[in-house]
Amino acid sequence: MNKDAAKSISFKKIVNISWVMIYVILFLLYVVTQWIVVRQSTRNVEKSIKLSVASSESAIESSLEMIDNYLYESYYLKSPSSLEKLCYTYIYSDNNVDRAAAIDSLSRVVQSIPSWTDNISFVMMYIIDDKDGMWLNAGDSDTYQVRSSISKTIENHESGSALSDVNRYMVYEDGGKKYLLRIMKFDKCYFVIGISEKSIESLMQKSHYSDQSISFAVDESDEIIFTDSPVDGQIAYENDGEYVKLNGRQYLQVGYKSANTGYYFGILTDKSSIIKDLSWIMYSFVFVLIFAIILFFVSRYLVVKYIERPVTDVTRKMSEIEEGDLDATVSTNTIITEFETLAKSFNRMIEKIKALKIEKYESELRTQKATMQYLQLQIKPHFYANLLNIIYSLAQSRDYETIQRVSRAIVSYSRYMFRDATELVELKREIEFLDCYMEIQEIRYRKQIKLELSADEEIKEALVPPFVIQSFVENSVKYAFSTKKDCLIRVSVKLSDDKESMVIEVKDNGDGYPEELLQRNWKKNRLEGHEGLYNVYTRLQIIYEDKADIELSNDDGARTVITLPYIDMNFTDDI
Repeated sequence: MNKDAAKSISFKKIVNISWVMIYVILFLLYVVTQWIVVRQSTRNVEKSIKLSVASSESAIESSLEMIDNYLYESYYLKSPSSLEKLCYTYIYSDNNVDRAAAIDSLSRVVQSIPSWTDNISFVMMYIIDDKDGMWLNAGDSDTYQVRSSISKTIENHESGSALSDVNRYMVYEDGGKKYLLRIMKFDKCYFVIGISEKSIESLMQKSHYSDQSISFAVDESDEIIFTDSPVDGQIAYENDGEYVKLNGRQYLQVGYKSANTGYYFGILTDKSSIIKDLSWIMYSFVFVLIFAIILFFVSRYLVVKYIERPVTDVTRKMSEIEEGDLDATVSTNTIITEFETLAKSFNRMIEKIKALKIEKYESELRTQKATMQYLQLQIKPHFYANLLNIIYSLAQSRDYETIQRVSRAIVSYSRYMFRDATELVELKREIEFLDCYMEIQEIRYRKQIKLELSADEEIKEALVPPFVIQSFVENSVKYAFSTKKDCLIRVSVKLSDDKESMVIEVKDNGDGYPEELLQRNWKKNRLEGHEGLYNVYTRLQIIYEDKADIELSNDDGARTVITLPYIDMNFTDDI
């Protein structure tokens, strides 16, 4: 039996396997979709509860923040009616009338604060003097006992016997009831704002998703502060947004951790109350699954006959075209109007591609030439401005003999400079141009700058892009001379070991390239202050593509290594 035949498989078997796979996929899709719906619904409930809990706790925190701001402003306000002045008068004044007036004003302040918001259960103020402290408080009769207990705790704190019992935010328990306290101290005055467990539960009730929901609050150690129903188990902040098992049932734990108090407030929602709202969606998925299976049998026959076969033909023709056969055409023999239109359009498109292929190639050549000319124009004006500056400086010093010398050098320089930048030149002509450039620089800098150039004789006939070497020499003149009054620039040109590339090295004795330039990807992004470097690299990429490269480094000065393909002028290469 033929090996290829043994490896083949019948179309019918492929179809049967495909059908089984589709059945499995549909079933998995049904299961996964149900899971996604349940999960998404859970997330929606979670978001809703979290926003509601955060809103409830924000109401408490906003109330506390409003009172905080009022007390801070009132206490430190520089006026006779400030809380600081009133406390000072009560503690230190010898006039009993003034002391009575001060305590009366402070009492009115304390009495007024609970009326600002329903979230505050009581307010207390403790004034410390040398004899005995004075307590002012406001609250309902239900909180009288806890206020008395808190006053003893504060007094013990002042005496040093219960320092660890008092914190800025703390939970205080008395008689089986718990209170959230906000304690503030100003010099010799304490302010205590209390929120009862009942007030917090009342706010949390608004966040319940169902009647089976449970409100809770835990401290930073995951110790339960309160719950409005008994809870058998531990509530940890790390389980926020997850289902936890408590009281033998699954609950969605959602809460909000207060940034000010560090306490974790939240709601436990029975999973069954979330799932029961989704039962109609699950039944709908069953009917959809059955309908999809029936629809599959009908559509499979139609798809194979009227879609799969024409698509296979188009795919085969596209593969032939991809291999370069632009004479391939798609059959238009089909009863489906859209496929017939597609086949005709596809065949016409191939004809247009053949016609446009040459035009596109020529357009790319024109674009590359225009780009190189634009990049070269960005380099020419930069140096030309320097030449004018040299003549201007010499004219100021009336050195007419040197002006004549530099003018002759500029004429020779300009003839080369304004040549067509898209043509390659012999290396020896680039070296002659570099000598002319350095003659101008030596006149300008009074021979304080020196160039040492070495090049193998065998490669002086090689072709290079104009101004490549001069651009980096000019960069060394500009930056190295600014830091070294005796500037030395070394240029070497040699063949690589494999004789395939030409390596040009430009090195100076300046401070080197900035570290920022060496670390950043200047080859892909034009960096401010280094446009010339980017332009030279772009020109090389247009001419040689990825066969040329520029590497920058520091070695007792700036070091630039330019690698170009070795092209002898006696040979012709398609670049």
